[in-house]
Amino acid sequence: MNRTILILGAEGYLGWPLAMKLALHHPDQKIILLDNGWRKSTVANLGFGPWLQIPDLSSRIEAFGRKYGLANMCAVHAEVCSDELAELIRRERPHTIYHLAQQCSASYSMLGLQQALYTIRNNEEGNMRLLWAVREYVPKAHIIKLGSFGEYAKGGLPIAEGYFKPGYQGQLASAPLPYPRAANDIYHVSKINDSNYVAMAARTWGLRITEVMQATVFGLLTSEMDASPDLFTRFDYDPIFGTVVNRFIAQVVSGSPMTVYGSGNQRTGLMALNDAVNSLARFAEDIPPMGEHRVVNHVTETHYSINELAADIADIASGMGLDPKISFTSDLRGESAVRKPMYTIETSLQGSGLYHTDFHAVIKESISLLQKQYSTLLSHHFSPHSAWNECSDRINLDLKRVDPVRKIENEAYWDQIRNNTFPSTRVNLNPGCLATLPQDRLETIKNQVNGNPLSLYALGREAFNAIQEECAKVWPAIGYRCNVTSSTSQAMNLLALVLLRRLQENGKRCFQVLTSEHEHPGGIGPFEQLPEYQLTYLPDVVLNDAEEFNRCLGEMQPDIVFLSHVYYSTGKVMQDKWRLSNIKRAVPNAILILDIAQSLGIQQLPFGDADVLIGSTHKWLHGPLGGGLAWFKEDFASWIGALYWNKQHLFLDPQTHGFSIPGGQDFLLYERLRQSLKRYREIGPKAILDRSTYLASYLKKELKRILGHAGITHCFMGDDVSPVVSLLVSDYDPYPLYEFLRKKDIHIKCIKHCRVEAKVGHVLRFGLPYYENMGRLRMVLDTIASFVDCAIMDKQEVDLVI
Repeated sequence: MNRTILILGAEGYLGWPLAMKLALHHPDQKIILLDNGWRKSTVANLGFGPWLQIPDLSSRIEAFGRKYGLANMCAVHAEVCSDELAELIRRERPHTIYHLAQQCSASYSMLGLQQALYTIRNNEEGNMRLLWAVREYVPKAHIIKLGSFGEYAKGGLPIAEGYFKPGYQGQLASAPLPYPRAANDIYHVSKINDSNYVAMAARTWGLRITEVMQATVFGLLTSEMDASPDLFTRFDYDPIFGTVVNRFIAQVVSGSPMTVYGSGNQRTGLMALNDAVNSLARFAEDIPPMGEHRVVNHVTETHYSINELAADIADIASGMGLDPKISFTSDLRGESAVRKPMYTIETSLQGSGLYHTDFHAVIKESISLLQKQYSTLLSHHFSPHSAWNECSDRINLDLKRVDPVRKIENEAYWDQIRNNTFPSTRVNLNPGCLATLPQDRLETIKNQVNGNPLSLYALGREAFNAIQEECAKVWPAIGYRCNVTSSTSQAMNLLALVLLRRLQENGKRCFQVLTSEHEHPGGIGPFEQLPEYQLTYLPDVVLNDAEEFNRCLGEMQPDIVFLSHVYYSTGKVMQDKWRLSNIKRAVPNAILILDIAQSLGIQQLPFGDADVLIGSTHKWLHGPLGGGLAWFKEDFASWIGALYWNKQHLFLDPQTHGFSIPGGQDFLLYERLRQSLKRYREIGPKAILDRSTYLASYLKKELKRILGHAGITHCFMGDDVSPVVSLLVSDYDPYPLYEFLRKKDIHIKCIKHCRVEAKVGHVLRFGLPYYENMGRLRMVLDTIASFVDCAIMDKQEVDLVI
């Protein structure tokens, strides 16, 4: 074995401070920090986040090296549930392995079937892979496995440290046996199973293993952090991954009541973060004999019930000038006790001053630290989550059988779609580019063709035929040709040039284009840039007055009318079948082009009068970037001839020639679009619009409250039945807020100096994808509120100075 220590799960709450401790205590040894980033991404996917955004592992290692002058840590991104683990152990041959890489949340394990399966696979498979790898490559290595104090059955007996000699019917056991285990959640059951596996590995294979039955850990700092934010560990306080003490501390500092589930008589063991890390680090030198399964009950505060814990924290907070409150909520976990359970706990740490920091001192330290940046504590983290015994659609949902009446508000239904298909941690609410692409079949698609160009062509042809079928089902458009094109901006560039060529055949050199003041630059831009086109922008007062609009059409007799189905700045539906028919009657020879970029996928398309309808696939359809769908009237298509003129036809159907993208492209676009359209049709266009509109209504209501509280004059533009929230402000510059959100990986659209419906100001646009959830929206709203509040405080300070 080499002079190497391996830490699995090193980016976590315990893993990172333990790594620093070991690196300092063993400067001549290599400390390998392995993690796969699952915890970070999963917390974000649930709409939560730690108190402070923690730098990535490599950045923290660099910061540690600068502070302490050491370079003995290195990060490895790998999965414990893969062959990567065994290969790493074979190559590095560590003498000590800390196993902290387990899904650690009981609440997460009870959210649904997928979460339960992940917990079982990650925890039990990862543990078994470790045991086999050690057996094969480093059988003399010391495994330090993090168990859980919650594994023990609380039956009123004193809790022994791992093994004891039970008695039954007057007879005492002749050899120590494992203390009874029992659990009411899948996480703790997985830990019980792991305890059985490690005990077997020690007895049968002769491995040396220390199993640490860890109590609930609390606190923010260890001595190695030295109050340096670059070296902090993550501090979660949400209802899924936040420990009870950390959640109570965060609630007290933020001014929210401490939420006690059920009666509050539940009993918990506790251990301060610094104590837990100090104690864990000592096991690198305290090595058991071969074949021993040593169990350590890692607990220092052994007497607290949840009620007593809340009361103690309230007393400490009151002494620090805070106004703590306690509120009781429903028993979400089915674990309430009529009275506090009474039992003693055996632990080798009892009475050890080295590993038992004063509880009150840690709580005071934590409160003081959180107070320095309390504005980052977000209120939606304090809302209780789902009940463990809830028999609901959250478990193993059948996406096709959810009651359509309840579907719109069924968070579990939409969460399953998001987790399976759109697992990105970022929150994209930019309606201009809702390009959060489905990830569920990406690798399958790539493996299917494996870079073979002929396979790509074949897959493209097959997918294109399927796209045509899907479009015919969702958007039946009699008299139109449907084709896959480039995105709206690129397709309009081509169309403007082709139109110019055809129109000039009659000898005319200048052509009138009638449009509105609300068009997206990508759509109207080509007509603005080509000097042969003369544009007239009709004001809203004319567009909204049918009689005046008809008069203008008759007087101008434009060659082209270019309008958006939905205005890009407001999300308001403007062009319906009646309006379009009216335009065609007034100017029958004009070419009527409808930009459907902002409506394709959320609104019914008004076929019948427009000569061309062009939209992008990377907005509400969540399809491939750079792709588009376009419908051309048969007579217009025959007259215009083509958009693409290189005669390289990928498809056999003559109607597609010149109108669908030819060679020189990513042919996987077709397969990605096929999958997007299939999903869109299966979920249902109406359900998608209703869900997005439901989320938009909630966002609008909360934005109104936040901005009203801040005294920011604002108004909302557009329709109440739109999934776009368009916020207009005139006396407030929203760009710093836009930039702040972008840095937090929250994306919206900001349009400066915009004229909307006779009003001038700055516009913030939010588009609500159907798969988003309330938790993530509350996170967005809390982030906005924290920025606005800080800006107000800064302004007040400036005003006071003046």
